[in-house]
Formats: sequence, C-alpha cells, structure tokens
Amino acid sequence: MRLIDAERFYTYWADSQHSWTARLIISLCDEIDRDMLQEAVAATKQRYPYYSVKLRKTTDEKGWERYALDENPLPWVVMPSQQPARLLSPESNHHLLAFCCWDNCIALDFFHALTDGTGAYNLLRTFLYEYCRRRYDSGLSREGVRVAGDVISPEELTDPGSMPRPENMNPLPVPPQPLSINLNKESVVPLNNTPETVCIEIDEQQMMKYISGEDTSPATLVSLLVARAIARLHGDNTEAVPVVTLAINQRPALGKPLASPSLASALRLPLNGDMQDLPLDMQQTIFRGMVILQSNADNVANGFWQLRDGMNKLDQIPTVMGRHQAMQGTYERSLSSGTFVVSYVGKARFGASERYVTHFYTEVWTHYALTIEMSAAGGKFCISWMQRFSSDIYLNALFDEMRQLGLEATVSWRRPTLVATIADFHE
Repeated sequence: MRLIDAERFYTYWADSQHSWTARLIISLCDEIDRDMLQEAVAATKQRYPYYSVKLRKTTDEKGWERYALDENPLPWVVMPSQQPARLLSPESNHHLLAFCCWDNCIALDFFHALTDGTGAYNLLRTFLYEYCRRRYDSGLSREGVRVAGDVISPEELTDPGSMPRPENMNPLPVPPQPLSINLNKESVVPLNNTPETVCIEIDEQQMMKYISGEDTSPATLVSLLVARAIARLHGDNTEAVPVVTLAINQRPALGKPLASPSLASALRLPLNGDMQDLPLDMQQTIFRGMVILQSNADNVANGFWQLRDGMNKLDQIPTVMGRHQAMQGTYERSLSSGTFVVSYVGKARFGASERYVTHFYTEVWTHYALTIEMSAAGGKFCISWMQRFSSDIYLNALFDEMRQLGLEATVSWRRPTLVATIADFHE
C-alpha cells in the first residue's frame, strides 16, 4: 500500500462527471493483431508494478480517511472497440488505466491521479516496443525503451511530495496576472454542451524549420498563435486578455526526473494589451521569456510545495467526500485564471517502433471551452483541438495565423471527444 501524496489533488477533485482522464491514441500502418496486443499489454504490465494498482480508501489512527494505492494483480483490460473501459470499476478490473483497440488504432486511457503525460509516454513506449517486436520485427531495437526484466530505479518509485521540503528556495518574482478572457462565458459564438475534437496535422519538418529560426518552441508558438487569434476575435474587449495555461513537467525542477506519479503543473502566459500591437518576433521573445521565468526551478518547486500545503490543509477535513465537496469551487477559479489550455509532453521518442506509427494524438477530459493537446511522432505534429464552440470561428482564426507563417495545417478527422469515465470512487 502507498498513500497518495502528490496526486491527492486529482483524487479529491475528480468524480464520475469530472473524470480527469486522458487518452493517448496511436495509429499503426496495419490492422491490430489482438493476440499480440494482449501479449504486449501483459509484458508491459510486468515493467510497471507501480501502475498495476487499485485505489483504496483507508483510515488513520484518528479515523480520518485517505486514499492509497494497493497492488492489483488482475490483468490490464483491453477493450476490443473504440469505446473506453470505465476506470476504477469492474469493467477495468478496478485499474486506473486500460487499453482499447480497433481497426489500426490502439488507445491508452488513464486517470490523472495515477500519472501524467510524461509517465504515460514511458509506458506507451514500452508497450509499442513489445507489440511491434511481435508484429513486425523480433529483433527490434529496444534502445531508449524500458522493458520487463529491467532493474527498476528507486527514483521511479519516489513521490516528491513524500520528501523533505527544500530549504532556501528563491523563486523569481512574476508580474501579476491580468484579467483573462473566460471563453466559457465570453465566447463570440454559443457553446455546445459536449466537446468536439478536431485533429489537426502539421508536417514536423515544416514546423521545425520555422522554429529553428525563431525565439520560440512548438508549444510556445502554438500558444501564441491561438492567443493572437482570440485577441483578434475579442478586439472590443479592452480589459480582459487571452491567457494561456501551458502545462509543464515538474520532475526536473524537483530533482526527480524518473518519478512516476502525476507531476504536471502549469504556467500562465498572458498576451497583454500592450503586447498585441508588437511584431510577431517580439511577441515570440516575450512569450519565451515568460516561459523561462516561470519554469525556473525554484518557481516550479515553490508552486509544487504551495499546492501540497493546500492539500495538507484540505486533509484537515476528516472524510474524502468532505474534501471533494470543498474542491467544487475550484472549477470556477480555474476557468477564471486562464483562457485556454495547451499541453505538449514533447516528441514521442518511440525509437525503432516509430517507423510503424502513422499518427499519434491525445484527448483529455476538460472543463474549458478550448483545450489543445499536441503530440509529435511519425514526422507529424498532431494537434488535438478540443472545443465546445458551435462554429469553427476560433479554429479558422488560428489557421489564418498559421498561413501567415507559411505553416500548412490540415484537419485529418473530427468527432465528439472520447475519453474514459471513472467510477464514483468517493462512495
């Protein structure tokens, strides 16, 4: 049993209506062999005992409740369809992750209290290697991939929240955040009740050719271009500005690059009014500077420990249901602190298996009107544009921004966003 520490945030916030789940989807060059898939999933499970767990409610000596993770020897479930299994339920063998397969596609669904994109990418690399060496090449190189039989580093098992708090942190001062446009309330078009995913593709070489000559990065550039598009559509709003919530990996700043728990946080990047009239190259430099400032190791570590302090205060409520109820106001506060979300874990780095990958994209549960997930594999940037807008006015505005830079984006598919639900585990 391991008491949940860093991930408490998600266990108290999530419920059956707000799943905080993510889905990583790989398209391969051939139909999926389901027998080989099952074998690959079983081999992958052996490598990640810390993800082979179930959630349990426990009590301390005072009778106060906490969540813990217990070993779960039952197999990871593979659903033979596009429809995901319900996590933390009998349908998923009570696991916090599960797989799906259909046509030439494989999906990994997971609950954010288990891990984040960085942890899920590691697991997916192992799985893809195990599958592709069975399906395509028994001598496939495993370079850069974790496999069953490896000696698991103790750092993988470390939860930074259980470590002593560092002394003498000196976070750099960050300018106060301006009022952000809230697209859930201020969209220029009506919102739909359910989100839609639009999968956008950009040639990786084309994107990197632009990036290499500019003071920017893929995630920073897309963040800025979307912010510029929103600023144009909300030109009559003189007070609120677009504010990007940009997800980051906290592991390097915490000195635990191999840690397995969910350790994602976020930066806030406003496109202030006085920035909006500047040339694009200056906007890129300012955005990049904000990223560097806020992702300073002491700033990230300080934010991590501040959140942990907040969770410790929340733990003064004796029951997990009481903490869940206390977290309900967090949704409105998060919506008011940013306009849209951008997340990019980085290149997939699938190694020798990547030659068999045609697409790699991500979908997530979201309460924002716009959330953007970026993935890169197989020579493509796949951008999952998850929107609640009733028209493509914001998407078309982004495409206009891209065309001005010579970036050609195409829509490969669109459909209602599909992510796993979770059982009502608070009860």
